Amino acid sequence: MHTFMTHASGRARTVRALFGGAALLALGACSKDELLTVEDPDVATPQSVSDVSVLPTLRASVISDLQVAMGAGGENGVITLGGLLADEFIWAETFPTRFEMDVRGTNPINGTLDGIYQSLQRARATAERVERTYARLQPTNPARAEVQALAGYTYVMLAEMYCNGIPLSTFDVDAGTQELGDPVSNQVLYQRAVAKFDSALALIGTPATPTADQARILNLTRVGRGRALLNLGRFADAAAAVAAVPTNYRYTLFHSENTGRQNNGVFLPTQNFPRFSVGDREGINGLPYFTDGATDPRVFSPRGSGIAFFPRVGADNLTQMNVQTKYMNRSAIVVFADGVEARLIEAENQQRTGGDYLATLNTLRANLPTLITNANLPAAFNPPPIAPLPALTRPAAAAAEVDQVFKERAYWLFLTGHRLGDLRRLIRQYGRNSEAVFPTGTFHKGGAYGVDVNYPVPFIETNNSKFVACTDRNA
Repeated sequence: MHTFMTHASGRARTVRALFGGAALLALGACSKDELLTVEDPDVATPQSVSDVSVLPTLRASVISDLQVAMGAGGENGVITLGGLLADEFIWAETFPTRFEMDVRGTNPINGTLDGIYQSLQRARATAERVERTYARLQPTNPARAEVQALAGYTYVMLAEMYCNGIPLSTFDVDAGTQELGDPVSNQVLYQRAVAKFDSALALIGTPATPTADQARILNLTRVGRGRALLNLGRFADAAAAVAAVPTNYRYTLFHSENTGRQNNGVFLPTQNFPRFSVGDREGINGLPYFTDGATDPRVFSPRGSGIAFFPRVGADNLTQMNVQTKYMNRSAIVVFADGVEARLIEAENQQRTGGDYLATLNTLRANLPTLITNANLPAAFNPPPIAPLPALTRPAAAAAEVDQVFKERAYWLFLTGHRLGDLRRLIRQYGRNSEAVFPTGTFHKGGAYGVDVNYPVPFIETNNSKFVACTDRNA
């Protein structure tokens, strides 16, 4: 649960105390000062979170804010909105803000855009503040490296989601001061992410026999570093960064039924309430997730039948629902980083250098039963068998090899917040035209797609006197 609570409840108790105090004054003589001095025990002050004993709670707050940025507790997060601008989801409801996102024409004055941007920036700020607290109170604790690595991931996701020119402001809670950030390019964000990951690796060091906790954090950091380097076009360095990550490694974000904030934010708008339907060759260029899902359990997204949590049509009462089955309830985990991603990074580098990338991809496919996370689906859904996938064969053209690598990335990393960044890389690093990559042509509810390949920094950022608008909207 998030550590820092709202002051609203404290203010409410203060008001009640004031009214209660007035009644007591009418009954007898007492000190006004004593009556107006009210304890506020459930609001975390800077002083109350400055002791070693609260470090585990602060670490939990970092993970909680990251979960919210990914989508926990609501319908808008990196996974859903990244998938909506890319080709994983199509708009199956009536909210105009998310219509703008799916149709590739998001206005900076967009309330939905505000929420995810603030969540990602908050996750970054929380991780960086908590890391500084660890540095002051317990600098050798491995959790310090973990929160620093998670801060690095927020830099990566900001750069994958948004245009060039993102400000990174800071606020010193203890001093009550803020420093407004200058807009920086995605390239700089990826470079800063690598620096975060390097610092995290340095904190852990190179233990001859790492503990389970050290290994967990080392591999989290290695995968994040590889992801940032891949975005920088440093393919060989990215492959080297993840080489030591075991294929069966997973860093997961847990969710629960306990509170709305802890609910899985992909289940909510797909099965609990039908806002997003899985795409199937969306806008000419989209991958056939629904079609291939009939035989590929990685992207199994059957047509809804109308039974509970299996809606037939979207909230618009019009769009056919292809229902994702990766997250089947409010407590479904999200795989945030894993060894499969490490192998996919290596395969991409192998393809670029003439190596045997197919062997890497086919080994993953052969081991699907041990690697997939959504293996226990209701029989009523008629899921495909959880079995090794057929081996891929090498196509004749290099461009088709790239397509093969990116399709495998899309299916293994389906609905984990990677697809938008990959589509942008196809433009930026492989020279593809945006209209040969992103959904284009006639929109499924009429009209035409726009030209966005990323999200704009929302208008609320203009409160920062150093920011006016995106530097550019390039991939």
